[in-house]
Amino acid sequence: MDMNETDTGGGRTVAENVLMGVVLYSIIVCSITGNLLVIVAVLTIRRLRSSITNYFIVSLAFADLMVSVLVMPFAAVFEITDSWPFGLAFCDAFQAFDILSATASILNLCVISLDRFMAITSPFTYYSRMNSRTAFALITTAWVVSFLISVLPVTLDLHEDGDLKAIGWYSDPYFCVLAMNSTYALVSSMISFYIPAAIMLFTYARIYVVARRQARQIAAYDTSANRVKNGGRANQRTMARERKAAKTLAIIVGGFILCWLPFFVVNIIDPYCGHCLPPLPVKIFVWLGYVNSFLNPLIYAQNKTFKSAFKAVLCCYQCRGINPRDIDTSDEERTAVSHHAPRTVEASPKPKPKTATVASQSNASDVYAVTNRAFTVSDDAHLTDQTSKEPAHISPTDSQTNDVESTELQNTRTQSTDENDNNTQASKTVP
Repeated sequence: MDMNETDTGGGRTVAENVLMGVVLYSIIVCSITGNLLVIVAVLTIRRLRSSITNYFIVSLAFADLMVSVLVMPFAAVFEITDSWPFGLAFCDAFQAFDILSATASILNLCVISLDRFMAITSPFTYYSRMNSRTAFALITTAWVVSFLISVLPVTLDLHEDGDLKAIGWYSDPYFCVLAMNSTYALVSSMISFYIPAAIMLFTYARIYVVARRQARQIAAYDTSANRVKNGGRANQRTMARERKAAKTLAIIVGGFILCWLPFFVVNIIDPYCGHCLPPLPVKIFVWLGYVNSFLNPLIYAQNKTFKSAFKAVLCCYQCRGINPRDIDTSDEERTAVSHHAPRTVEASPKPKPKTATVASQSNASDVYAVTNRAFTVSDDAHLTDQTSKEPAHISPTDSQTNDVESTELQNTRTQSTDENDNNTQASKTVP
């Protein structure tokens, strides 16, 4: 018999198992590398630590790293060999880590969406409300909730199904498949996925609405001369930014829903139908959820700051002459929490009339800036004088007043010159 046709015990040939191993462990290696890069970059580069949002980034990356190191390799062994060689005790630990890390990853995604929602909808109070203490409280809450619905139930056997336990499902040392009772499946699915998913859908929908409105308001401040000169290019740029925002949101929300929704649907259905679902689609949906830990670094770290940081980490700051101080943190500085110096709008040195174009059209692109591995909108600090909490714009009325004052001053100077000329001529006629 040909080696490629040999049954390895799982109904697959050796060639199929080799192909499966290459695919699964490629996902594992890429996931470990991506999440480790995110953590190392933030911890070693001081400028990245100035952003509160990056605290959530590190927490998310750590949860995904747990999935990649403590869950996926052992799940891959079980899938390839169709046997669990690690014993019953480690099977319980494996299942606890599986639920813990996956739930923590999802809850951290939810926390990131809440952070961005606060930054966009409440830019004036964001810096005072979202400080280090608040960030650590949110991160701690996410991990504590994950622990309470994973480690405790598995340790106390609260997740086990009575019918399956009666037939020895949980006592086979060479078999490790997480099978839940209907109550635990429903409660854990609601906390781990459905509630966070609803929050994410709401917050990102609101972010898109606010971002779209802000972009149109900024575009409306363009002068009439610029509109004539550009020939409608401002509207084209606004539409391009809206398409970019929609695309970014589709990737974030779509990737999350695509990876996790199938698993959590079957996770609830299976216990209620007496575990009637075939094992193959269930396994596929489980690994689809694991893939989300690989996608998160790709989705949330695609900005100039993290790309420069990754180059610096991979090159050890030396091999290509990259200095950590030279890393472009323009995206980070938009969301960094800094209480040392208020942001102000610089006044133009020219006395010519101004319209409400303090924020230039180029700054409008910041409305859809994708920063800190999350879709975010600029906090409008560049449009606002933080010291007065008033919109820092110059109205057209002020511009008209400047024109009147300038005209009056010119008339006064002309009148004074005429009087001096008359006096000079009169003095010449006197003998």
